[in-house]
Amino acid sequence: MINNPKNSDRAASLSQPGRMGLIGQWGGKLSVFFTYTHFSHDLTTGLLAALLPFIRQDLGLNYLQSGFLVSAFSLTAGFSQLLGGWLCDHLSPRKAITLGLGGVGLTCAAISFAHSYYHLLVILIALGVFSGLYHPASVSTLTNNIEEQRRGRAISLHMVGGSLGFGIGPLLGAIIADKMSWHVAYLFLGLPAVIAAPLAFTRLKLPPVKQSRDVASSQHPGQKPVGIWQVFRTIFGIYVISVAMQLVTGPVMSFFSLFLVDVHHLSEAASSMWVTVIRMGGLVGSLLGGWLTDKWGRRNTIFMILVLFGPVVFFLVKLPFGAVLIIMFILFGWLMAMREATMQTLLMDNTPSHLRGTVFGIYFGFGQQGSSVIQPVAGSFMDSLGIDGVFNIIAFSSIGLSALAIISAARYFRRI
Repeated sequence: MINNPKNSDRAASLSQPGRMGLIGQWGGKLSVFFTYTHFSHDLTTGLLAALLPFIRQDLGLNYLQSGFLVSAFSLTAGFSQLLGGWLCDHLSPRKAITLGLGGVGLTCAAISFAHSYYHLLVILIALGVFSGLYHPASVSTLTNNIEEQRRGRAISLHMVGGSLGFGIGPLLGAIIADKMSWHVAYLFLGLPAVIAAPLAFTRLKLPPVKQSRDVASSQHPGQKPVGIWQVFRTIFGIYVISVAMQLVTGPVMSFFSLFLVDVHHLSEAASSMWVTVIRMGGLVGSLLGGWLTDKWGRRNTIFMILVLFGPVVFFLVKLPFGAVLIIMFILFGWLMAMREATMQTLLMDNTPSHLRGTVFGIYFGFGQQGSSVIQPVAGSFMDSLGIDGVFNIIAFSSIGLSALAIISAARYFRRI
């Protein structure tokens, strides 16, 4: 655990049923520590979208230059997840986490001194590189040091920290930028990551990694070690449907405020409020997903989520504005977060300890890259088909993916 690897006997006793408190059931001090580090990291990752109007006005940017800033950061952050996973498995998780947090914090400080477009562009690329180092190492560390019975809840609590940072950061950044400047916003909100970096390096003293029983038990003496392809092959059907669902429904979250304005004729302020409701629902969904996957099982939970996701998206698009649609808002936020918490846990359960950083980097990086590519594609189709036309395509595609999930679940349960 944190700061004292010699407490393994005490940690083992705390893992026995009925012997741990509420925090212990959700991963204990280690999980709480990573909730803070994730919060400090993601406090800055959503800043650019919120501060872009201030940056554009200050630097006199056009739409093309503004788009390049967003793409430079998002694409680099996606690719660097692969680097972060490799560093975690070959350098050490503690060093990768420290480098990621410290790099993010110091790069944000450097942004506060950027007074030209090209200066800012280069630093945002550097920020993207450092931001990709954290997630693979942190999730791998949690998985390696928390037993299977609590792993889903620990990972979900970690996700809550990121969601809080991602939600609060843009709000605070916009307030600071309005009162002072966007330079000060980056400087101020980068400080928690700067503080977290030395804490991770000095306090994150972890015992040697042992092969987890859930992976080791599937290997026999003389059998070749499990590789990256074998990891993904064991959950290939679920993985493909889950990622496809993420990519298909991604534009719903990105363009939903515009959908509410253009289709349901809400005001800009009201549409932003309802999008916030969806995001806040995700906090509950993360915790619910972590609890359910530990109590009910990974595959049971993910199949249930994927089967429900399509109908919820369909009704989200098709229903008139009213009480039932608001319930769909909440369920959509819940299911998005529950899917991610469950998929991360399932993936880590099926990955050997020495590959967990690399495998998570591939999973998380592919999701980020896919989302970065699909958003402008969806936007271009909206220009020709209309936003309601694209949302209808998404609704029916989601129903199709839920149907595939039913078929996949039937085949899986028939085999067992």
